[in-house]
Amino acid sequence: MSLVSQAYRDAGDAILAHVAEIARNWRDAVRADETMEGGARLPDLLLTNQVPAILTDIAEALKEGEDGPSPDRSFARRRRGLRFGKLRGLAHYDAADLYREFRHLRHAIWRFLRGALEWQRGDAFEVMLAIDQYLDEVIGASLRGYVEVAERPGPPRSPTPAGPAPE
Repeated sequence: MSLVSQAYRDAGDAILAHVAEIARNWRDAVRADETMEGGARLPDLLLTNQVPAILTDIAEALKEGEDGPSPDRSFARRRRGLRFGKLRGLAHYDAADLYREFRHLRHAIWRFLRGALEWQRGDAFEVMLAIDQYLDEVIGASLRGYVEVAERPGPPRSPTPAGPAPE
């Protein structure tokens, strides 16, 4: 097994063993971010309901090694992202807040892994690149789900920092 494959597996095992801790750190960062309005409006259950599953999927994908995720896992990832974005759209989030949540998730994972694992510099880079690619796919699907909900006709939405809602 290559050193990178072992680093992937080690990171996947560490994340899987600490999903609740990483999700809690992410939630605390979202709640503390004064630039975000949406996170303050959602109760913990609605704010965090998708994050443990995302973290678990990241861990499982890493444990698959350098070969990358199976097509089934990629499909599940996009579905999870769509669901995440739709929930944020229904909560009248601003799209920028949605993206900030994922930025906080990246940071929570990175901070956790830096403290949990002894890595060579190249191993850490490869693992974070894999996590970033995973999250980029989820973010894309989330934004798509968000837009699907936000563009539905319905009651008028409150104005966002980007401007008034379409009429």
